[in-house]
Amino acid sequence: MTSDSLLDARDPEFIRAHLDQVAFFLEHWHSFELAGLDRLPQGAALVVGNHNGGIMSPDMFALMVAYWRDRGVESPAYGLAHDFVFRIPVLGELLLRAGGLPASPANAIAALERDAKVLVYPGGDLDAFKPFSRRHEIVFGARDGFVRIALRTGVPLVPVVGVGAHEGFHVLTDGAAVARWSGLKRLTRIEVMPVTLGLPWGLWIGPGGYLPMPVHMKLRVLPPMRWPELGAEAAEDREVVRRCRDEVREAMQREMDAMVAEGGFGRRWWRR
Repeated sequence: MTSDSLLDARDPEFIRAHLDQVAFFLEHWHSFELAGLDRLPQGAALVVGNHNGGIMSPDMFALMVAYWRDRGVESPAYGLAHDFVFRIPVLGELLLRAGGLPASPANAIAALERDAKVLVYPGGDLDAFKPFSRRHEIVFGARDGFVRIALRTGVPLVPVVGVGAHEGFHVLTDGAAVARWSGLKRLTRIEVMPVTLGLPWGLWIGPGGYLPMPVHMKLRVLPPMRWPELGAEAAEDREVVRRCRDEVREAMQREMDAMVAEGGFGRRWWRR
């Protein structure tokens, strides 16, 4: 499918029909609070988050529910996801109708050119399945494509920091070495084979197979970041891109450190 056909698959009526169901789960099994949504500018923006909670990603759905309620389901918004999930029958179609897009620069740029919000989690599986001991770290690895997109398009980059979702299960190890050794990374671009502890099976190997425990999440939208002194050609300068990526990650890490110090998040029966 072309980028245009993928974008056209988003169905506001489908989102409206299921919004209350998703919100009910987030507000009754989980709970969340979000600050700073008014910092999201009108028009196109690249929204950059840290990825928590594994494949369930309750923090991502919490952000989207809050956005849809505030701006309306007609306001164009898309989320980039690993292309593997779009190959799963039924699930792939449902994600497309909800505004999901296979992660690629072409798809992101096409959405931004339509004045849409594009949500991206640069850390992907590395961030979502980081060991529990590192749950309060922003993990991007060497990934910097999101910065290149922001520089090429000139749109504001808006960081969103979340805490709490990573306490819904316990990642013992991300299994990154196993993913490399087994060829999984080469075949599927999936970089982890996590070993997790959680409901209902106890110990589990692989990215799925668990029910997230109820958690209270806190999310905070940071001020938009731009580099007006840099032109689109800066996207081809590896050193400039690296500096911008580190600037974004460091700003998000400072905010996360502050949120951790404040507390008030985590497992609902044992909140910090």
